[in-house]
Amino acid sequence: MNIPWGNVFIILLLGAAFIISSWFISRKLSSVDDYISGRGKLGVAFGTTSLLAFWITGNTIMAGPEAAYVDGVLGALGYGIMAGVAVFAFAPLARRIHQVLPNGRTVGDLFKNRFDRKNYILFLIMAFVWVFGFLMTQGIGGGLLLEQIFSVPYELAVILTFLIVIIYSTMGGFSSVTGIAFFQVMLILVVVIVVPPIVYFTVGATPVYEGMMQVNPDSLNLLNQPGLLFLFAAPAMFIGEVFMDNTFWQRAYAVRRDKIMGIFSLAGIGWIFVPLAVASLAFVAISTQQAPDQVNQVAPYIAEIYGGQFAKWAFLVGVWAALASTIAALINALVSLIYNDVYLKIKPNTEGKNQIKVVRMMTLVIGVVALLFSLPQLTSMLQMLLFLGVVNAAFIFPITFGLFWKKLNVNVTFTASVVAIAVGYVVYFTIGDLQGIVTSGWLSFLICWIGSLLMPANFNWKTLKDAGKEEEVS
Repeated sequence: MNIPWGNVFIILLLGAAFIISSWFISRKLSSVDDYISGRGKLGVAFGTTSLLAFWITGNTIMAGPEAAYVDGVLGALGYGIMAGVAVFAFAPLARRIHQVLPNGRTVGDLFKNRFDRKNYILFLIMAFVWVFGFLMTQGIGGGLLLEQIFSVPYELAVILTFLIVIIYSTMGGFSSVTGIAFFQVMLILVVVIVVPPIVYFTVGATPVYEGMMQVNPDSLNLLNQPGLLFLFAAPAMFIGEVFMDNTFWQRAYAVRRDKIMGIFSLAGIGWIFVPLAVASLAFVAISTQQAPDQVNQVAPYIAEIYGGQFAKWAFLVGVWAALASTIAALINALVSLIYNDVYLKIKPNTEGKNQIKVVRMMTLVIGVVALLFSLPQLTSMLQMLLFLGVVNAAFIFPITFGLFWKKLNVNVTFTASVVAIAVGYVVYFTIGDLQGIVTSGWLSFLICWIGSLLMPANFNWKTLKDAGKEEEVS
């Protein structure tokens, strides 16, 4: 396969802009907190764009249309609206985090101080699995995008994407990730605002509707059983993602307390329009019976056929920016978890000057490992999300009850998490993936609720408020 070096040059040029920007931002880095959390420093503009840049992922652009192609209108609604609702749902959680855990850094701080050791270890293991799996989906998405639209070999595309992200996120950590996010969101919006209208002006909305009615009328059926199941399972999957994702907890700590509700609400509203817009490209694929060999490539495939050269370039720049921003945020979130919840337990007396060196080395190592795991194209992006959704759903209620309900029993919580994950995966592999997610969420809720009513605890919230004071770094 001949490598189109002109296309590679565009990616390198965009990457160079991110790296140069990160270099300027990293010069102001003064502490390890700036690198892993940036506590209380983000206002509305940067707080909202930072959330959007992370949550508008390769999955949003690639797996959203995949869901629409598989489950029709209900798939698009389930992916688009429910994932936006998940951001809304985190807003009261973020406000509560500021109230009861004001000195925290990561989601691990909740499990360390609200629960016991076995819950803490179990959650950390599951959180590492989740973040790393999500990282792989972004690497896969980047490879598929560059391969499908710009004929860059998959392996080269993955290596290019990760190397650029590793370089700029290693420089400034959280400060670089959030600082560059503003510009990345602007690039992402080009795809949403420009590409779908161009495609529909070419094909026509009426022919798309008539084609869907003729080829696959179930795709328009709002009572379609598989679509309804996806709509029902989506909240458990996406709310679970948001609640246990350390990236959202980092931003909860980083934004000013008085701006929390506004920032998360704006991000939720803004996000909804993105997957709905790009998912509409899947309807063109259904109506025209044109689809790539791999269904998660349906959006760039249709953009390339009907959008012309401009849409092709816009799609590349915007979606690659989405992938880069999410990979950078995930790597930084994982570094934050490992440093705060593992490294500092082993070496609690690390000197201030050495802390930034340590987290930079962690960023480099995690980035390279994620790159290597992304090279084999193991599964589709949507299937990876569904697989991880069983774990996400199992932790919704331990986290929610853990922040709001003092009667939650730690032994019951552990049992709920283990049983929900185990039974959820049994159902996942024997009955169906969506059924497994729903089962995991409901089991977790019922065991936490009923078990804690029968064996209530009486947690002292002051324990959380005092947590982390002694670990603050000046």
